[in-house]
Amino acid sequence: MSVNPCTAYRMLKDFIPVKKGDVVIQNGANSAVGQCVIQMCRAEGIQSVNIVRNRPDIDQLKHELEALGADYVLTEEELRYMLHTRICYLYLEPRKTFLVDYRTTNIFKSKAVPKPQLGLNCVGGKNALEVTRQLANKGVLVTYGGMSREPLTASTAALIFKDLRFVGYWMTRWNKDYQGSAQWSQMYNEITKMILAKKLVPPKHKLVPFSQYKIGIENALSSKGFTGCKFIFDMSK
Repeated sequence: MSVNPCTAYRMLKDFIPVKKGDVVIQNGANSAVGQCVIQMCRAEGIQSVNIVRNRPDIDQLKHELEALGADYVLTEEELRYMLHTRICYLYLEPRKTFLVDYRTTNIFKSKAVPKPQLGLNCVGGKNALEVTRQLANKGVLVTYGGMSREPLTASTAALIFKDLRFVGYWMTRWNKDYQGSAQWSQMYNEITKMILAKKLVPPKHKLVPFSQYKIGIENALSSKGFTGCKFIFDMSK
């Protein structure tokens, strides 16, 4: 309660005003923080566009996030190419070129949803750059993690022509500055109410007996990722 929900709460509150009908875009949407963001957006009537890594069970993951309240769930590839399909016919004669039928489904260009003013980034690298490209003018990208271990790149156009702002967030630092304050109390009161009303549920998790700690650590540190749940040590076993 003191880490992931609070991180999601503060990022939605502190950097740019978002209200009912607005749009938030985030990567790492299936993370613990990402799932909190989805549920908090749903509770406030804010639309969420959620980016996840592709995987064998991607359809199942999409359904799970949609059940939490996600409005849109896209893979990194779908965000990058905006769900386009191409049909090309090659003519081999001289001076003949490809005939391309290029159809694009773009939730932003089609104005199915407004451009988001707020983006949340826990991945970095190319993924964060693609998220940045979807932000509206004067939007804000909040970085709170770097799972790809790649640097965050801000294009010159994003700064000059779109006047985007890039900021960072760390829950530990916020607690040092505000613990015990009125803001701190209000945050915990609101999160508690959401939990009691079952509007905020924890991510899927699995209890691992501490005597089998190697299993939990191996799963958590697997290079394959995609564990599908959080592992919690049961210290009584």
